[in-house]
Amino acid sequence: MIEYVKANTERAWLRKQNPDLFRMHRKTEVCGLQFTSMGNHFLLDWPERQLVEMSREASTGQVEERLQAVLAAAHNGAVTYTAAISKGEQRIARMVREGGFPLVVLLNEGFPAEGSPHERYYKPGGAYFEACSKGKLLLMEPERSAFTNQVVKEATEEALRRKAETKHYSYRPIPVESQRFRFVALNEIGRVMVER
Repeated sequence: MIEYVKANTERAWLRKQNPDLFRMHRKTEVCGLQFTSMGNHFLLDWPERQLVEMSREASTGQVEERLQAVLAAAHNGAVTYTAAISKGEQRIARMVREGGFPLVVLLNEGFPAEGSPHERYYKPGGAYFEACSKGKLLLMEPERSAFTNQVVKEATEEALRRKAETKHYSYRPIPVESQRFRFVALNEIGRVMVER
């Protein structure tokens, strides 16, 4: 607690030195999709991009192999996009961040609601705060319209159908509002952004 209070002064100074990096932007548009965002928006203009998507069932070996490939691409200038949902994705995102490489994180309900009392004072916490202050992070939360976008919705339903068939289940559509749909859709939104 004492360390947290001591760090408050430094965090306040960093926010004052880099106000644009800590300003919440509503209606950020990428590929016709709307987002709420915070961080370094210049990362969106970077020509080299890679998406990190790992199954929850990926083995430790598969995660480590993907991690090495991602770090190599990041070292060569690629900006890494991820929803950081599965343990593998989280580990890779953490290593990218700790390596000082740029990171775009897609969030599901990561920002305060528009008009809420917390909106004005929101800032990313912990390690994300430090990465944001260095211009190495962009947080993006898709608006509902992004999840219902025809291209995203079709790609998400196809991904869910493939997952069901792999496990020998018959696919039944699930609501756009469900967490499962949104988590899969975040990866499809990331794919749209990376492949643009």
